[in-house]
Amino acid sequence: MANKKGPKKKNKKSKGKIVAGVAVILIVVISGYSYEEGYFPDGFYLGEKDEITVGAFNVQVFGTTKASNDEVMDILSDIICRYDIVAIQEIRDSSGTAILDLMEKVDKKNPSYAYVISERLGRTSSKEQSAYIYNTAKVNLSSTPQTYPEPSGTDPFHREPFIASFSSTEGSFIATFATIHTDPDEAEEEIDALTDVADYCTEILPEDEMVILMGDFNADCSYFDEDDASSPLRSGEYSWLIGNDLDTTTKSTDCTYDRIVVLGDYQKYYTGDAGVIRFDELYDLDQDLTEDVSDHYPVYAKFYTEAKGIEGTIDTIYNTAGNNETCEACSSGSVEITGLNLDDEWVTITNTGESDVDITNWRITNSGSSYSYVFPDAILESGETITLYSKSGSNTENSYYWNSGENIWNNSGDTAGLYDEDGNLIDSYAS
Repeated sequence: MANKKGPKKKNKKSKGKIVAGVAVILIVVISGYSYEEGYFPDGFYLGEKDEITVGAFNVQVFGTTKASNDEVMDILSDIICRYDIVAIQEIRDSSGTAILDLMEKVDKKNPSYAYVISERLGRTSSKEQSAYIYNTAKVNLSSTPQTYPEPSGTDPFHREPFIASFSSTEGSFIATFATIHTDPDEAEEEIDALTDVADYCTEILPEDEMVILMGDFNADCSYFDEDDASSPLRSGEYSWLIGNDLDTTTKSTDCTYDRIVVLGDYQKYYTGDAGVIRFDELYDLDQDLTEDVSDHYPVYAKFYTEAKGIEGTIDTIYNTAGNNETCEACSSGSVEITGLNLDDEWVTITNTGESDVDITNWRITNSGSSYSYVFPDAILESGETITLYSKSGSNTENSYYWNSGENIWNNSGDTAGLYDEDGNLIDSYAS
């Protein structure tokens, strides 16, 4: 399997991977890049015109001291300009000037950005704020931002999640976002309570198609068992886009603290591209300067502005699929589903033809359900097989991960359908 944009294989111990669509581009242009100028070579920006890039970044004790470091602020502002919506955590500044200084830096590179910021939160004298910085050329703020109102008589969060809704300026993407920096000592309890936050978001903004929970969850190592499936946030309703194999810390630790978790009908918008931005490699920083910026790497996920997945059941899709005669892969039968395992939750796809096939935006769908996985930019080479796993993980050359959080192929009689980007049925496979 050859990815069109060239994925790099890295395991978590090597600080994770910058996923497909970023890695090779970064290596090619880094020598000519200047974060001080804010110069973006063609193709370097994470989001294409029909995509939006969202994510979260714990900037580690962001206050007047960090704001006085011009080099750090140049790097931070440049990272922010790679997003269309980014949630910033751990703002510790009672003066309120640090965020203004940061936005002044951002404005010099791209004047389209605006921000909203939470109240100062925390049970102790050490208060923090969260902020959303967003590109007004790509997205609109669609609701009045608010802090999650904890139910009367409860106090599940040290710092309550900050909630806001955003929609794309073009297209139909709309989602409710909730960002949080959990308390490390109570990370498990706070992560579990995020399902209540998601429920609240769907109640107050029922027209939004998905809820995106993101931030520094402290969701790994000594604070949280990332492999424990008993957490309510690990139920089948939620998809963890940042896999357990990534390292989101810049120091010697090897932990996936930062996460992006989605509830709702997100697959028709999700590009399949999510990961970690290794800004130390991006800007060729030494370890000291890297840690001056933050002890966390920012995480991101990319979404289409228009729905490109398939809604409804596979039976509906059969009736509305396109003209297979226009589909070269359909007529040649060169791409086939060659396996479906209900127990281990995977499906295999093989190119049996003599030519490579572009499967970008092709979908795998389960019969009798609305489950749909959209493949990111990729080429399936002649004779090669890829495996799509239901579980969480990060995509590699020949392995893709649904990150579904639940079993997809769990019923006898399930049928997998493979469709091209125009909705043409390529192949089906019954268990």
